[in-house]
Amino acid sequence: MQHTLTFTKDKQKYISKPFDFEAMCIINDAHNDDKKNGPLNICREAVDYMFEGTEATQDIIDSLDIGERAKMCIELWGFYVDALSAKNG
Repeated sequence: MQHTLTFTKDKQKYISKPFDFEAMCIINDAHNDDKKNGPLNICREAVDYMFEGTEATQDIIDSLDIGERAKMCIELWGFYVDALSAKNG
């Protein structure tokens, strides 16, 4: 199953590239960083990574309100936990 993130801004729908090993590593590194707490801080860089090379430029992502970014971070955290569970299952 391909996990992707989506958001709509100015009536345009943006879809990320699929969750992959690199996204998992970005989250894992942040998760192991004692200075980062909570899914929003842990997944912030991974959200940016997920949209690299898509129509959603960094300015568009940066212009999203905190609620939309938080929703995507929590969704990404879920992908990460699912991937860990599948690997360890």
